[in-house]
Amino acid sequence: MTPLEQEIVDLTRKWYVYVSMDHHKDRDCHWTIQQHFSYGNEPYFQAEHWGYVGDEFTGSKCTTLEEAQEELRDRLLFSIHDAKEWLKRQIKDYTDNPNEMYFGDVEQYKDILTILEEEK
Repeated sequence: MTPLEQEIVDLTRKWYVYVSMDHHKDRDCHWTIQQHFSYGNEPYFQAEHWGYVGDEFTGSKCTTLEEAQEELRDRLLFSIHDAKEWLKRQIKDYTDNPNEMYFGDVEQYKDILTILEEEK
């Protein structure tokens, strides 16, 4: 496995921790790269994610697998960043107003945030 592939694996593991904190569908856990052969044109690689929790994503048409992997890694980093920001807002809102609304399991949110913020 290349270092880039290992980084993607590590990021998908973190993403799985986040999407598993509540209800998720299996497709939230799949990040893919497809190689396309179409209309007699040169093949290209394209990163994709079709989850419910994160935004659906179709990457650009990349000429190499490594380019598509870099794009996939960057999208995972972006999605994890958004997840961390959401968790921080939930924790802050609960801290500021613990009796005003349902926040889920705030201690679980803190634990997941710690995992997402870990450096590999």
